[in-house]
Amino acid sequence: MKILFLRPRPSPETIGLQHVMLVEPLELEVLASLVSPDDTPVIIDLILERQGIGYFLQRERPDVICVTGYITNVPELKRVCKMAKGFDPHIVTIVGGVHCEVCPEDLSDPFIDFRVVRNATTVFPKLLAYLNGNGDLPPGVWSASSQAELPPFDFFFPLPNRKLTARYRKRYFYIFHDKVALIKTSFGCPYRCSFCFCRSITRDHYHERPLEDVIRELILIEERDVYIVDDDFLSSPKRVEDFIRANRKAGLHKSYLLYGRADFIAANPELMQDFASIGLKTVIVGLESFSDNELNLYNKHTDAGTNEAAMRVLNKYGIDCYATIIVSPDWDRGDFERCKQSLLKLGIHYVNLQPLTPLPGTEFTVDDSVLLFPRSDFHKWDLAHVSIRPGKLSLRDYYLSILRVYRAVLFQPKFVLAYLRNYPPRMLWKMLRGVYSVQTQYVRRYR
Repeated sequence: MKILFLRPRPSPETIGLQHVMLVEPLELEVLASLVSPDDTPVIIDLILERQGIGYFLQRERPDVICVTGYITNVPELKRVCKMAKGFDPHIVTIVGGVHCEVCPEDLSDPFIDFRVVRNATTVFPKLLAYLNGNGDLPPGVWSASSQAELPPFDFFFPLPNRKLTARYRKRYFYIFHDKVALIKTSFGCPYRCSFCFCRSITRDHYHERPLEDVIRELILIEERDVYIVDDDFLSSPKRVEDFIRANRKAGLHKSYLLYGRADFIAANPELMQDFASIGLKTVIVGLESFSDNELNLYNKHTDAGTNEAAMRVLNKYGIDCYATIIVSPDWDRGDFERCKQSLLKLGIHYVNLQPLTPLPGTEFTVDDSVLLFPRSDFHKWDLAHVSIRPGKLSLRDYYLSILRVYRAVLFQPKFVLAYLRNYPPRMLWKMLRGVYSVQTQYVRRYR
């Protein structure tokens, strides 16, 4: 069989952070590594291709199409499968990804043959065998007519087939990390923040890959910049110590970008210094808020003072912080100003302002009457659209306030000069275009 793995292009209505960060489709590379030697896998990244799905259907003439995505991709996932069936009704369409695992009902569609709802790495090869007439439909896969009980979680993780994205790899980047590769070393998160979708994917299960497997994969990765996409890599001091030691033993020279909590950073300054010495360059830190009341509401189990202590550690050891802040619908102009001043005071020069969003599967819920668009407008659930009606500002003023904070933080003169000194013109131009594109999408929301 020829199996065509597709990453869909996002809707123009989605506020697309792919303008400033575009990384490899790791989930497709993992699934492609499980294909039998008798079958032929092909990965197409439609975000980077100029041609549409019709062109690749004609060129590849696949027997099977596999497509994955997030909540914002739901309409595109359905559209791809509909086009595939229109091209050839015998093509088998398979849909997966994190949203399918948490909300499979959203992908119930006459043009989708199978939904991979759990344990993709173990059930996918069994599904392919089933399509070849060998064995039964495996538990964890739902067909259009069958929705079997889901099996227990299995966190088997094979080495991805990165050869299938070779033609794209030089174009993958994350902010100022150019030609970046991805690696996943754990699944789930040991914390229970109320707003977080990530922990819903594994239903609060947490599993770590053996470090010897992680190091073996890192050795095989050609890129120097590596983005560790764990929900929280900085969860255990011992594991971080072991990771640093294993890096040195393997003679690795990587530049790492990863997620981590502020309380871990604040409590382990010497460990962060040691990590920086073997290549830690950037930590994406969910500061979430500078208000203790809001942090309690989000079940963050930290406080504003811890955020400040974490930033002192990162600044001291030259580790960049990509901060995320949750923007409450209850904010007024004074709250936005306090947020801006806190970001400037702490020396943060990149921030992601996320309007508080009641994603399905999380503990944070609101009455639909306060939503600005229905839950069926999947392309707008991007953590950038304002989904809850602001309580103290007009929608226009709310969006404008978000933009003002972005501009004040991203274009601080001292950091602009640092950008010019530290990054090549090509990368700066890419980022400038990306920031302009995202800003334009915001402006369209309040005109």
